[in-house]
Amino acid sequence: MNVAGAPEANGRRRAPRSWELWSLPNDLIRYLLLAELGAGLWMVAALLSETVTRSELIRFGVLAVLLAAFQQISPRIERMRIRMADSHQIDMTSVWTFAGVIALPAGLAAVMALLVSVFMAVLRLRAGIHPYRQVFTAATVVLSCLTGSAIVHLSAGPLDHLSGGAGAAAMVLLAMVIYTAVNTSMIAGAIFLAARPLPVRALFGTAEENALEVATLCLGGMTGLTVVYTPWLTVLSIIPLVVLQRGALIKQLEVAATTDPKTGLLNAVAWRQIAQKEIAHAARDRYTVALMIIDMDRFKEVNDTHGHLVGDAVLIAVAEGLTAELRQYDSIGRFGGEEFVAVLPEVDLETARGISHRILNRVRELEVFSPDAPAVPLGGFSASIGLALYPDAGADVEALLHVADSALYAAKSAGRDRVESITR
Repeated sequence: MNVAGAPEANGRRRAPRSWELWSLPNDLIRYLLLAELGAGLWMVAALLSETVTRSELIRFGVLAVLLAAFQQISPRIERMRIRMADSHQIDMTSVWTFAGVIALPAGLAAVMALLVSVFMAVLRLRAGIHPYRQVFTAATVVLSCLTGSAIVHLSAGPLDHLSGGAGAAAMVLLAMVIYTAVNTSMIAGAIFLAARPLPVRALFGTAEENALEVATLCLGGMTGLTVVYTPWLTVLSIIPLVVLQRGALIKQLEVAATTDPKTGLLNAVAWRQIAQKEIAHAARDRYTVALMIIDMDRFKEVNDTHGHLVGDAVLIAVAEGLTAELRQYDSIGRFGGEEFVAVLPEVDLETARGISHRILNRVRELEVFSPDAPAVPLGGFSASIGLALYPDAGADVEALLHVADSALYAAKSAGRDRVESITR
């Protein structure tokens, strides 16, 4: 996992002078510099203390050739993934870095990590990623490799004497856990210091991102063992890696096409499509569907008083509250501005009203923090909800939205912070 960050909005490359390191918070600067200094010193110490054998140099060469071949096969895919990434970017290079942990001595594994970072730096510079982030990412990977390699050699001794059985599997698994823990915690620490406070998801990534990282590490572990025992078969690792990378890009494209980038909910187009399918299923199987529109009260005052950063934080918190209150198979979307929509299959009007009241209570209890230092907790938010029920209020999404919107207007007119429904 790497700190990717968002590229420039217009897609242009940043000028080389825009390191922007010194504009960061002081504690973050110290954190970055300490990590980079520690990685550099440990790598030099490891290289000076090791005697590298001919077979280890051959393994290093095999991994370097495979890395170069992979980078030539799929640079365009990786550039697209980098441009579409948020604060987390699973670049899949841990196949080669973790393979180095398994197959190489610590110092040489760190050099492999540095070589991988140089390859990736070329792609990231073109995508507009800040140089200081690339340096820090390289330091985290080097430190992860050094700690993982220490586990390998402390627990297993010389790798050439390992059997291919349970002992090797346990060693690879332990090294993988340590490698992941170091890499993930260091990046989470940097993200937290850069933009605190943040929810856990923002610090450690989504379940899908972490699953992709684990899959990449597993492939790296198998590649490392293959380099040790049957080097000629290591070329087979490129094919599944390319397929995995393409699959990850397709997933990113799907998410970008259907997801609201600010809240992580469905966007309006995707939500309408899903809602219409849900109503078609309800018509076929003869069950009711509730549709709700949730609109934040006096949201413009929040932006005008506290700024758009606080407004965005409120929207994100509301989205998380909706996700928590509704069921996994309910479809939730952001309709635009401060307005959200949800479709709830197999729910009658009374149940929908009960759910709506829970949502209103959660909004009342919301607390976000100002971007000032020190951060100040802000609350006192409220929302209004309009409900419509299929088939009583309409036979399609547009008709239900019209009725729910009328109910929302009635809730606003009646004093806000309430739920209303219109029956026909």
